[in-house]
Amino acid sequence: MKISDVAKRLGLNPKTIRFYEEQGLIAPKRADSQSWFPTGKNRVFGQEDLSRLDFVKKARELDFSIKEIQSVLDFYDQGPACGCGSRTRVDELIERKLVEVRHLKQSLVELERKLLDIQANNARIASTLVDEPQEPEGEFLIADYILPASNKNNDKA
Repeated sequence: MKISDVAKRLGLNPKTIRFYEEQGLIAPKRADSQSWFPTGKNRVFGQEDLSRLDFVKKARELDFSIKEIQSVLDFYDQGPACGCGSRTRVDELIERKLVEVRHLKQSLVELERKLLDIQANNARIASTLVDEPQEPEGEFLIADYILPASNKNNDKA
């Protein structure tokens, strides 16, 4: 199977497949002199290459780094023929990724809270301006528009 066929079958870009080859994640055979391809010029992908590429694609979708993926493939290549040695490594990476996702989720919740607070402050400013269209000079500074309502109240005290 040629790279264009593999790309189409797995939904990958041929450049991405070449990149994975450069990174050592796959090592497709090159056409030999017995084929109609020029010797050593074209990649010929076998089932093992397809399986590895599919694994790499799925791992990248889970935000695993190339280095992490390489470590799993190394465990797979060096372990027993069943490939079960790599399963433990995958579980470790998943657990580490879950910790990262939980931290990120917490950070996003905190960011959402801050943004909602700032939005409330801006609504308060807008309501003040509706009531007093002639804003006193210096009453609101541009920085006031990105202050949380809780900080704004503390600054005025």
